[in-house]
Amino acid sequence: MAFFSTRTDYSLIMLRALASSKGFVSLRIVAKNNRLPYRYVSRLAGDMKKAGILKSREGVLGGYALAKKPKDIRLIDVIELLDGPMAPSRCTASPGTCPREAFCTLKPHWTTMHRKIHAQVSSYTLASIS
Repeated sequence: MAFFSTRTDYSLIMLRALASSKGFVSLRIVAKNNRLPYRYVSRLAGDMKKAGILKSREGVLGGYALAKKPKDIRLIDVIELLDGPMAPSRCTASPGTCPREAFCTLKPHWTTMHRKIHAQVSSYTLASIS
């Protein structure tokens, strides 16, 4: 069974905390309040800042904040940023990499499943889970 990674789980917890905050918040506070490891969360915040999901500010009133409105942050974008393409099989994640792809009888089913899963997860935003 496939699960979302700890990276995705912790990132979504952090994003929800930032969505419910006004202005910039220290990652130490976010980590402490949500029982997350600070060093791990700070690396994730760096990845999300590079992707334009978060913004940061230094100083006494600094910290991290959302760079976009919660309704504009799609969960699929966060998941794929941290875990790579979401797919039920190798052939749907990276076409052309499976040696059985040309004659596999499951590929049409994996492709349909992939489209449905991707569409469902794409419909969720940070606002819809906050």
